[in-house]
Amino acid sequence: MELPDGVVQWVRDAVGSDARAVHVHEMAGATTSEVDALDVERVHAPMQHLVLRRYTDPAVLEAEPDPVTREVAVLNALEAVPIMTPRVVAADPHGEVAGVPMLLMTRLHGKPRWKAREGLVDFLDQIALQLPPVHAVAPTDPDFPQFRAYGAGHELDVPAWSRHADAWQRALEMHQSDMPSYDPVLIHRDYHPDNVLWNGQVVSGVVDWVWGCRGPKLVDVAHCRVNLALHIGIEAADMFLTAWETHAAVYGYDPTWDLRDAADVLPDLHESHAALQRLDDFVARAAAAV
Repeated sequence: MELPDGVVQWVRDAVGSDARAVHVHEMAGATTSEVDALDVERVHAPMQHLVLRRYTDPAVLEAEPDPVTREVAVLNALEAVPIMTPRVVAADPHGEVAGVPMLLMTRLHGKPRWKAREGLVDFLDQIALQLPPVHAVAPTDPDFPQFRAYGAGHELDVPAWSRHADAWQRALEMHQSDMPSYDPVLIHRDYHPDNVLWNGQVVSGVVDWVWGCRGPKLVDVAHCRVNLALHIGIEAADMFLTAWETHAAVYGYDPTWDLRDAADVLPDLHESHAALQRLDDFVARAAAAV
């Protein structure tokens, strides 16, 4: 894949005068933007490994008119957090170079994984361990991105595939109700195993901070639990919660957060029948506990 000449020159200028060549390959998994991995050869320095995010989808830009400024604010706030996250190299929030907003950032080594049954306890423990340092940051800038529900603006209905319609109706009611009071902190907003990178058996970083914001920490916990319930099962979601409570020293989790997040992700659910049935059972149990 080739980038426009103007974008390549912008990357070179951002890296330094000794930048010689830019090698590009598309990264899989992005849903809100085009994301490319860049390897920049340099004359008198090691090769630099970067990520270029370009916001090319008009629907995304309509929903989030200034996504680069948002992500830059979040990544800058993360510089105070003792976990590995990308660092900003250059930004073109208004599309002056190529007509679309762009963000250039450092690339972390590692790959995401969904651990099978073997080693599940350690897998979930390490994922839970990444959140408390993030939640220890409380941005005070009034212009810092604020939390809002994914499902806001969507007409949400009880899913036709559910065997527990009453439970989903309760989830929809919770989603439409006022948010309970909370202490606003820095949150990932889309925290789940696909956004955690690993080198072997060790976490090497957390990525995809596109929707990071100031909000309730339990949104991160619930969103990860919903994803774990979908892809692994309820037991994994519960094991993650136990690990997070231990690391965060926060106990007495309210299952209404699970209901809120399950309803919140409904517009984007495109999972297998088996996965949806796992989520269905997860929502039914949460509703019964409320």
